[in-house]
Amino acid sequence: MSHALYQFSSGELRPIDWCDPRAGETLVADSWLVRDGRVVALDQHLERFRTSVGATTALERTTVEAFLHSVLHQLEGSGLWFPRIEAVATPGGPILRYRHRSAPEMTSQVILATTTDDPRKTPLVKGPDLDALLRLRTSVASLGASEAIMVDNLGAVVEGAYSTIVAWLGETEALAIVPHSTPRLPSITEHVVEEIAQQQGIPVYETTLRPEALENATVWVLSALHGIRQATRWIKGPVLNPDLARRDMWQRLWQERAQPVGESEAF
Repeated sequence: MSHALYQFSSGELRPIDWCDPRAGETLVADSWLVRDGRVVALDQHLERFRTSVGATTALERTTVEAFLHSVLHQLEGSGLWFPRIEAVATPGGPILRYRHRSAPEMTSQVILATTTDDPRKTPLVKGPDLDALLRLRTSVASLGASEAIMVDNLGAVVEGAYSTIVAWLGETEALAIVPHSTPRLPSITEHVVEEIAQQQGIPVYETTLRPEALENATVWVLSALHGIRQATRWIKGPVLNPDLARRDMWQRLWQERAQPVGESEAF
């Protein structure tokens, strides 16, 4: 997997050693899939990053914009990439970093496992909790699962370690999502799926999703890397009703929304 690390300094991206001792706590981070210079909902990802950086650091908006502009110029051309942008705490104050990464293996199906552990400290900001969430996801691998689904103290689904959950319930032609009031990361991929549903004339409603109530439901697992994945099994949970044809159709609709990096407002 190709991987290079850059720090934004004096108005440009400068390569730094992967083991740079100045590396510190991640304050904000964001990632998205780049396929041959095209990205789904890129401006939404950038705005989420801007908003979180503005809320958690003293970095000037002009500096952040110059950083984003420099990053986007790295993403044109062919290839499959999963870049990551970061605001990182250092003794001298927050800095901006860019990880130029080739995309890891992508999958269309996923096995789930429930966990009552919730290591998040900043559920509304992507970045500070990523390492803890990776450990959480890894913890369910021994069960045969590839994603951990967090539930609250009442047993309601919150979100996945690295994903968002939506479901088609029963015979209804409506898409159920976890209430936006739930303390969880504002999901860009979920927002795109909601937009697709609206275009298709399909109702979307917020509701409490408990694993036991998802018996025979079609459950999707959403993320910026994979797009829409079909949950095929829920370990020690409900028996699911996978609909691979529907997933494939919606995945194509998601991919069709990708736009050239050069059309971004930040380019």
